[in-house]
Amino acid sequence: MTSNSHTSYDDLASQRRSSDDYRQGHAEAERAYLLGKAIRERRLALGLSQAALAARAGMTQPALSRLEAGGTIPTIPLLDRISAALDADLVVQINPHAA
Repeated sequence: MTSNSHTSYDDLASQRRSSDDYRQGHAEAERAYLLGKAIRERRLALGLSQAALAARAGMTQPALSRLEAGGTIPTIPLLDRISAALDADLVVQINPHAA
């Protein structure tokens, strides 16, 4: 039983989700996931295994696996190598926020 002086889990979670740090971390995780998903989809469309793509891009298969899972945020030079290995163009855009 909780007393009125304790904050509930839902209240704490709501406070954390509304923080700038939480939103920034969530946005970063979403970008990492979307990058990984795009790489995986292109790799599969080409019929490449993770090991084959990793070798082409000069990286290890476990590192590629983490990237495809959204567990890491790649550098631009790494994305450039992966794009070349996928016979694809790397396009980086900065778009204004929707009004």
